[in-house]
Amino acid sequence: MTMADIISIINPATETLVDEIPADDAATIAAKVTAARAAQPAWAALPLSERLGCLARFRDLLVQQADELALTLTTETGKPITQAKSEILATPARIDFFIENTAALLDPVLAHREPASALPGTASLEEYITYEPLGAIANISAWNYPYFVGLNVIAPALATGNAVLYKPSEIATLTGQAIAALLHQAGVPEAVFTPIVGLGTAGATLLEQPLDGVFFTGSYGTGQKIAAAAAAQMMRVQLELGGKDPAYVCEDVDVGAVATALADGAFYNNGQSCCAVERIYVHSAVYDDFLSAFLDAVQG
Repeated sequence: MTMADIISIINPATETLVDEIPADDAATIAAKVTAARAAQPAWAALPLSERLGCLARFRDLLVQQADELALTLTTETGKPITQAKSEILATPARIDFFIENTAALLDPVLAHREPASALPGTASLEEYITYEPLGAIANISAWNYPYFVGLNVIAPALATGNAVLYKPSEIATLTGQAIAALLHQAGVPEAVFTPIVGLGTAGATLLEQPLDGVFFTGSYGTGQKIAAAAAAQMMRVQLELGGKDPAYVCEDVDVGAVATALADGAFYNNGQSCCAVERIYVHSAVYDDFLSAFLDAVQG
């Protein structure tokens, strides 16, 4: 095995080696996609209540193992331990949203009804819109919030009967494997949720496989490459490529409270947040007071 076949997990705080993980190559990625495509129909055929039950058990396991999972997340990404645990403990609410709302979203919708009287000699006609799983989809996820960002795709994809090939950031490899292990423990078949381990090249190789969709959170440049690769297969694409999130400070605000909130919004998780405050516009009437309060908040 060459060094290119290994993902080295480095603690960014101490620069020490945490672990070395064998990476997927073209052959193992192809095998995983084949297995996912084979397993997906049986997963989709399960009653919705059973799929949602797996997500509920996964949610409970997250809460039960939050301390251990937070330590893993902090060790490999450098996220402060309090913020790592907060992310994990806030994720169940997102899962609950899909548990509570998927059934209604999947209900067939009557699009058109033609009474029998309008069609002499025939029965009445009804046309419905139904929603079917895409099939086998790729989720190429980000390192900064692997639980938040990953579960935004994983939970609805599994709930609606899809198989997921999950490519976590190489910076959050151990966390990606932990997510997979808990989903399998919760009852999701291994072939239905499969982690792909590797650098960006592993994600590129994954997109060469026959897939039905790709969901990505990350940089604009990588998003362009993913869109181009997906176009060759005409697969479904969803890209979250960050924002340029502004805040506006009005003249009638509590300057101190707003300065503290915006400092937190800009620097939480060291600024590595998809919706981090990236620019601030301030009414001239409170500009000087706000600037002073903002600097105090940042320095504090």
